[in-house]
Amino acid sequence: MSTFPTSYSRSPNLLFTQTSLNAINTTNYQLLRVNQQLSTGLDLLRPSDDPIRSATVSTLDSRIERSNQILRNLGFATDSLNTLDVALGEAKDLVDEALGIANEQISTPADSETRNSQATVIDSLLQSLYGIANRESIVGHVFGGTQPGHGPVELVGNAYRFVGGRGGLLAELGGASDVPLTLGADNAIGAVSARVEGTVDLDPDLTANTRLSDLNGARSLGANTGVVTIRFSAGATAEIDLTGAETVGDVANAIEAGIIQYEADNAVTVLGPGGVSFTGGALSIDVPAGSLEIGDVQGSFVALDLGLTDGAGATFAAATPNGIDLDANLTWTTPIASLNGLGGNALDQVELTTGGVGYTVDLSAAQTLADVRSAFEAGGTNVVVEISEDGRSINVKTSVAGTIDQAMSIAEVAGGNDTATLLGVRTLQPSTLLSDFNDGRGVRVNQAEADFEVTLGDGFQLTFDLTAGDIGTVQDLIDEINTQADAQLTAAARPVTDFDAGLTSPDNGISFTQSVALGGTGPLDVKRVNNSGLLEDLGFLDATLSAGDTTLVAEDRSRVRVDNLFTHLLDLASALRDNDSLGIEVAYEKLKGSVDRLSQSRAIVDGHGRRVDNEVRRQEDRQVLDRGLRSQLRDVDFAAASTRFSQLQLQLQAGLSVAAQAQQLTLLDYLG
Repeated sequence: MSTFPTSYSRSPNLLFTQTSLNAINTTNYQLLRVNQQLSTGLDLLRPSDDPIRSATVSTLDSRIERSNQILRNLGFATDSLNTLDVALGEAKDLVDEALGIANEQISTPADSETRNSQATVIDSLLQSLYGIANRESIVGHVFGGTQPGHGPVELVGNAYRFVGGRGGLLAELGGASDVPLTLGADNAIGAVSARVEGTVDLDPDLTANTRLSDLNGARSLGANTGVVTIRFSAGATAEIDLTGAETVGDVANAIEAGIIQYEADNAVTVLGPGGVSFTGGALSIDVPAGSLEIGDVQGSFVALDLGLTDGAGATFAAATPNGIDLDANLTWTTPIASLNGLGGNALDQVELTTGGVGYTVDLSAAQTLADVRSAFEAGGTNVVVEISEDGRSINVKTSVAGTIDQAMSIAEVAGGNDTATLLGVRTLQPSTLLSDFNDGRGVRVNQAEADFEVTLGDGFQLTFDLTAGDIGTVQDLIDEINTQADAQLTAAARPVTDFDAGLTSPDNGISFTQSVALGGTGPLDVKRVNNSGLLEDLGFLDATLSAGDTTLVAEDRSRVRVDNLFTHLLDLASALRDNDSLGIEVAYEKLKGSVDRLSQSRAIVDGHGRRVDNEVRRQEDRQVLDRGLRSQLRDVDFAAASTRFSQLQLQLQAGLSVAAQAQQLTLLDYLG
C-alpha cells in the first residue's frame, strides 16, 4: 500500500515557516506569562491585563495603605492615652497623700513644728506633680494640649505657669478621629483661670473691612451672599449680584454700583451724595426722595441677613436711611474707634497685678484690639487676652498658679479714665458675683441672725442682717447694706449721710464710709456678730482705715487665681507653715474637688482608650476583608496556573515537532 508524506504541502515553505514560528512564539509568551504568575503569585502583572480588575485592586491598595497609617496612628494614640492614664493615676495617689496629711492636721491639735515638717512633704509632692505635668509619650507632652512639643508647665519663682495649649492634639484615627491624644488647659493638673470674663458688650461698628463671616447678621444666623432685588418708588425691578462679596465694603460697593446702573436703565435718580455707607452696625443708603425697596429672590434670605429688608415691606427713604443692625463680632483687627461699648471714651491706663508684681498697662495708643492684647501680655505679665466665645467682649486670664499673694487683679489707675471698667475687665466691679469671691468659695451669711455691726465715730451702732438673696452681686450687697443703714439712721433721726457703703476707686475694695464730721469724733469700726463669716469673706477683718478715720477699705477678695492642683497644694503648704487651721480646711476642700476632677479626667481618658481599641479591631477586620477581596482579584490560582503551564509545555513541544517535520528536505527540494 502506498502513502503520501505529510511533509508534502501545496503551501509555500515561507508561509508555513512564518505560521509555525508565530504559533511557537505565542506559546512561548504564554509560558513566560504563566511562569511570571507562578513566580510572583500574581494573576495581574500589569494594568493592561484587566483594566477593570486593576482599577479595583488599586482602590483596595489605597484603602489598605490608609488603614495601615491609621493603625500606626492608633498605636501612637494608645501609647499617649496609656501615659495619660498612668499620669492621672499617679496624680490621684499624690493628692490622696496630701489629703491624708491635711485631714490629720485638721483632726489633731495645732502643732506648728509638726505642721512645718508636713509642709516640707507637700513641697516634695509639688515637685512630683511638676514632673507628672510634664510627662511625655510618643506624641510629646501629654498635658500640652495642641502644643505637645514643649513642657506645658514652667516653674516661675515659687509659682507654676501653664504654657500648654487648649484642647487636645488630634490625628487621623478613622472612626475615632475626634479622640484627643493629649489633654490641654482646663484640666485638674494644668489650667488657666476661668475669669476675668468681660462684662461689657463692646458692640463694634461696621467698617469697610468687616468680613461677612464676622457678622451675626440681622437674623442672628450669619450673613449670606447671593442675588437681591431692588425697586425704586414702585418702578421696575432689577437684580444685584452680591455673590463675590467678602467684606461689608464689597457689599456696599456692589449695591451702589447696582443702583447706579438702575438709575441709568430707568432714567431715575435714587442715590443722594451719601451713597451706600455704614451707620453704626447697619448698612445705610442715602435716598433723598422716593423710596428704595430691597428684597430677596424666591428661596433666598440674603437681603434679610444683611439687614436690607425686614421682610415686611420696609424701605430706604430720607426718613429711614439705615438698615437693621448686623451685630458684628469682635476680631483682633477691630478698631478701638469703632467700639460703641466704650461710649465714645478714650482708653488710658489700667493697673494689672499678677504673680505678686504690679504692672501699669498703657492702652492710650491702642488702635485695634490686637494692640490691647499685646499691651496686656507684654512684659512677662503671664496673662492671656481672649475674645469671648460670643464675640462681644474680651477676657483676661492668668496662667500662673501660685499663693494668694500672687493672684491676679485688674484695677483702675488714678486719672486713667476708668479704662478697666470701660473694657469690662476690672476684677471688682458692681456686677462682680459674690460667689466668685475667695477663689470661688463665695461669702457666708447667717440666715436667721445678724451678721455684723458698724460703730460710727460717735458710738452709734448699725446692725446688719443679710440673707442669701442679698449676696448676688457686689452691687446687690452694697444696696442692701445702704438700705438697712438708711432705715436705722432715719429711725434715730440722724442724716443718712452719716454712713455709706460703696466701691473704692482706683483700687479694688468694698468700703464703709462715715461722714467727715463723725470722723473727727472717733474711728469707724466693724465687728462680726453671731460668729458670721461675712466680714471675713468680704475682707473687712483685714481692712485699712483711712488717715481721717472716715473710710474703712476691705481687702480685695475678688482676686483671680488658677483653679488647679498646683494652687491647692501651694495653699496647703502655706497654711501648714502659717499654722492656719482654717487655711488647711479650705485647702483640704479644694483638694477634694481636685480628686473629683482627676477621676473625671481619668474616666474620659479611659473612654477614649476604649474607643481607640475598638477602632483598632475595626481597622484590622476591615483590612482582612480588603486583603481577601484583593487576593481574589489579583493573586494567581496556583493549581490552574500549574495545569496551564503543563498544557503550554505540551503545546510548545507539539509546535516544535510539527515545525521540524515541515522543514524536512524531499526530492522536490533537489529537483527545484
